[in-house]
Amino acid sequence: MAPEQARVAFVFPGQGSQAPGMGRDLRESSAAARGVWQAADASCGLSLSELTGAGSPDDLQPPDVQQPAIVTASVAAFAAFNHALGVAGATVTAKGYPVDVVALAGHSVGLVSAVVAAGCTPVGEAVALVRDRGRFMAAAAFQKPGRMAAVIGLDEIEAENLAAAIRAETPGSYLAVANINAPGQVVLAGDLAAIDRLVNERRNAGVRRVIPLKVGGAFHSVAMLPAQAAMRERLLAVGIDPPTAPVISNIDATRLTDPSAIRAEMANHIAAPVRWLDGIRAIEAFGVRHIVEFGHGSVLTGMLRRTVKNIALHNVSDLDTARAVAAALTNG
Repeated sequence: MAPEQARVAFVFPGQGSQAPGMGRDLRESSAAARGVWQAADASCGLSLSELTGAGSPDDLQPPDVQQPAIVTASVAAFAAFNHALGVAGATVTAKGYPVDVVALAGHSVGLVSAVVAAGCTPVGEAVALVRDRGRFMAAAAFQKPGRMAAVIGLDEIEAENLAAAIRAETPGSYLAVANINAPGQVVLAGDLAAIDRLVNERRNAGVRRVIPLKVGGAFHSVAMLPAQAAMRERLLAVGIDPPTAPVISNIDATRLTDPSAIRAEMANHIAAPVRWLDGIRAIEAFGVRHIVEFGHGSVLTGMLRRTVKNIALHNVSDLDTARAVAAALTNG
């Protein structure tokens, strides 16, 4: 077994981590990362490499572009990290992996990146799946328009009470908690009228700040039930192997080790709140010493700084960080 100081959890970001140019440095400098991008481009009928390399923020906004691009960038970063470890591919191998991986987790669509890294399905098949996931969610958002907003300064119960108060004032509202990200950071999702009321009228209701999110729908809410059903049907055609390390559920923070449970999670979490804080608390209780975020930016690391103590936090987004983190985890 790897030394105790190398016990790690790997985490993967979701929507909000995308940006023009994401993954370009790794594509140019790492053959392992470039192979992931090439597999993704070939599988989803879209040049994600071109769109992320030369596209504008608007080019990355559609969910069926944004979501596969995020997954590809994250898995490519993981492949570069694995190469630095001396491991081929983009999977935590079942035997002989150089560090002790306690768990993998992904925020929203990042769950799919975690499933790839856990060896459940190849990246090409996963990226094609995620492109359809984005289409399903966009269609559901068109049927039931909505938005999301981050509420800073409230805990989950306070945020739920605020959502209930707004629902009572807004006929037909479905405003509810969608993400519990970190202490004092909760995201609400709901109908347009309720989000407008939240943003414009509730800034002083014990809330330090309300931040409207640049997303195309009320994700992780009842508005996404049609997308959940479509994803459940789509997943019947996707092979899911047992993970080489447990994947943490976004729904209830349990460790997913059975392919049927992973398949159910990948559909059900689309319309369920992302209980990220609970998942990180579970990871913390496993006694990890390192948490590594793979992909563009450091959205999850920012949340983690507000959540965990005495755990080293790392980002892998380019070749230098891939090599540095690999060295840190294998050299104690």
